[in-house]
Amino acid sequence: MPSATPAPLADHAAAVHHLDAHVHLWDTSRRALPWLPAGHPLRRDFTLPDLARSGGGRLPDTILVQADADPLEVTDLLGLAAATPAVLGVVGWFDLHRSASFPEHTKLVGVRCPPADQTDPGALDDAGFVRGVCAAADAGLAIDLLLRPPALLGAARLAGAVPGARLVLDHLGNPAAPTDDWLTGMKALADRPNVTVKLSGTAHLASDTLAELIDVTLGLFGSDRLMFGSDWPVCTLSSTRAEVLRRTAELLPAAAHNDVFRGTAQRTYRP
Repeated sequence: MPSATPAPLADHAAAVHHLDAHVHLWDTSRRALPWLPAGHPLRRDFTLPDLARSGGGRLPDTILVQADADPLEVTDLLGLAAATPAVLGVVGWFDLHRSASFPEHTKLVGVRCPPADQTDPGALDDAGFVRGVCAAADAGLAIDLLLRPPALLGAARLAGAVPGARLVLDHLGNPAAPTDDWLTGMKALADRPNVTVKLSGTAHLASDTLAELIDVTLGLFGSDRLMFGSDWPVCTLSSTRAEVLRRTAELLPAAAHNDVFRGTAQRTYRP
């Protein structure tokens, strides 16, 4: 936890004390990263010093999130977190179809195990996966869900099946626009009080589209169930991290800032 309570985020210029709940780091000599083909602009190393440079030389308070389905990645991320006070927690990859135990580490705050098909609403109904989610919840860990709109109803079923699990929907469910399947899924998730939504993965969206998505999501969930994440460095394909922060802040009412930029992530991940 930070040593002092930050000043309220009255506007985006005061956001130096924000908590960025969705940041990736990787070393290409240690990670396979099969989702990044050869020659991709993101197929290079991204480090904590790079992250600091993205914020004018100061590391933001950060939650690091898995980028590779590699059990050694979480070991590397936890090592960085242990040595870096600004890294408040790690959401690491564990195979929830098989894992029933997790390392005891103060900086391990969550698990992410994306399904092979992020559009399949039945992907989260697998009995083994549900047992893994239960085990993660019992270990005090949040569970991040990386899904696309057709799968959101499956996430709502999972939330109902494991009401003690703290589920986090990454990237607002990856909508390109407020389509019917996204709206239906988000309404179902909003009815599950154990689900929060991450305003992340939005850098590629037009401002008017993002404004509509945020308005709908804020109306359904309230600010106390929304959190900010830059999705750095993926966001750099479309924008800078500072611009993602600024645009998100401007599209939210000031009264929502304390929740979205810090409070919800603290309550959900409990760093």
